[in-house]
Amino acid sequence: MTLLHARGLAKRYGDTPVFANIDLDLAPGEIVALLGESGSGKSTLLNCLAGLDEADAGSIQLAGQDLRAMNDDARSALRRRELGFVFQAFHLLPHLSVADNVALPLRLLGQNDDDDRVQQMLVAVDLAGLAQRMPRQLSGGQLQRVAIARALVHRPRLVLADEPTGNLDARHASEVLELLRRCTQEAGAACLLVTHSERAAEAADRRLRLDANGLHAA
Repeated sequence: MTLLHARGLAKRYGDTPVFANIDLDLAPGEIVALLGESGSGKSTLLNCLAGLDEADAGSIQLAGQDLRAMNDDARSALRRRELGFVFQAFHLLPHLSVADNVALPLRLLGQNDDDDRVQQMLVAVDLAGLAQRMPRQLSGGQLQRVAIARALVHRPRLVLADEPTGNLDARHASEVLELLRRCTQEAGAACLLVTHSERAAEAADRRLRLDANGLHAA
């Protein structure tokens, strides 16, 4: 089974090509590392795969649905159900507690009575005792674990992680990568991990590199 099936993706900004002829398949339970130099288009590709940015050519099927054929509302609804995002800069809401930040994807889906699921995720990321802390009271490693819990709380089929260890030291980076691997595999989700770090890429099942020649095995 393939969760994500992309063929012939291309993107330009004006006269400047970002990438072209990108083919990618992701299967349940696998982590794929996406490597490449700064400016090679890794984050742009991630945004296109999520439907946040529009590719200029090609096709994207997520969970059997044609992403590029949808209107904005349909794409947004699909993202809420099927996608989880882990960002380098965390993007937690500073005025919400740890538990409330984790619960956000459930609230957006109208699941306002699933506090048990929030607690399960906090236990999974070893933050059960910090549920009522505010983001400003947490370390960088703890903030990233909150972000992972939030990305996985609604059981997405695809997790997109954009440099999730870029702000962390080696020890916390290793912990976050192991947590991301364990949680995605337990959920049967596919994960595309964008990184500059060779160490982070070692946690993946496959390694791909994006450069001027396209996407190929690293």
